[in-house]
Amino acid sequence: MAVRKAIILCAGEGTRLRPLSFSVPKHLMSVAGQPLLGWILEALSEAGIEQVGVITPPQEEAIREFVADGAAWGMSATYLVQPEPLGLAHAVKCARDFLDDDAFLMYLGDNALEQSLGEFIDEFERSEADATVLVKQVDDPRQYGVVEMRDGQVAGLVEKPPDPPSNLAIVGVYVFQPAILEAIDRIAPSARGEYEITDAIQQLLDDGGKVMAHELTGFWEDAAAPPDLLRINRFYLDRLDLAVHGLINEASSTEGAIGIGVGTQVTNCALSGPCRVGNDSVLANSDIGPSVSIGNNCRVVGAKLRNCIVEDGTCIENFPGGIVDSVIGRQVSLQGDGCCSQPTRVIVGDMCRIETTGR
Repeated sequence: MAVRKAIILCAGEGTRLRPLSFSVPKHLMSVAGQPLLGWILEALSEAGIEQVGVITPPQEEAIREFVADGAAWGMSATYLVQPEPLGLAHAVKCARDFLDDDAFLMYLGDNALEQSLGEFIDEFERSEADATVLVKQVDDPRQYGVVEMRDGQVAGLVEKPPDPPSNLAIVGVYVFQPAILEAIDRIAPSARGEYEITDAIQQLLDDGGKVMAHELTGFWEDAAAPPDLLRINRFYLDRLDLAVHGLINEASSTEGAIGIGVGTQVTNCALSGPCRVGNDSVLANSDIGPSVSIGNNCRVVGAKLRNCIVEDGTCIENFPGGIVDSVIGRQVSLQGDGCCSQPTRVIVGDMCRIETTGR
């Protein structure tokens, strides 16, 4: 059965990303110049997905505004509400009417990975499996769903086991035949009160179904905390086709891949790639990069930035010691005293104002 539908699970609260996630769903946090959800939709479109169901909590408007009708990615978008956070299998159950009797891909909306989804889907379609899970070898699988393999197929699954049967962790991408919906109807909540997708897949196995695993060898990150966002930002920056559309004066220097947006002015700066700056921003007397993504309408003067995400409308001034390994939200004002010679690390939510004073 051809896979032309996908569901993206965007109902998580992102508690470990606070204060960043107080005002923005974690799925819309910017990495390498666009929301993480945008990168996911691009990957689904490239894989031939035609219809996407976006699963959100009640009253979530920001995600609806961003995705709209899905036409920007060449697909149609449907919005599905998960009333309570009762687990991944429960989220699938909330999408039952959208899924109908079709095979589908499920993508956890806070994951970034280096994997051709088209290749993953093709393998599933050739295998005639009831489910295929994406897995990756990890050093400590106790924090993940884990698969046990036998004769090239999945023989069992367990969620966050204290004694894992393998080091193959389940990545947040799955492909299912509609039989998974019947399996979900037959499982009970786990000890943590959630309907686990691993239990539903195990139910498929218990019923004699065929479950396959596809091993991912490239990049995978779950955007659970700010350091994860920074790793995802670096991953996508390294793969962008960056170009200069703004103005860089002769007193500035560039090294590596540099992207400068329309209307942006760079004066007396040293830029090290990968580095991307959005539109209508001002950079002056600063040392920027590598692994820095700066949004639109930003101002950076007299500062060093390394391995940072800076969201739209933010102003950073007078930090000669540098800001490193930081995520800075929208419309933030960071005003340094120009004296500190040591690097600073900050995680700042939207519309905050921070001023430092010399001692």
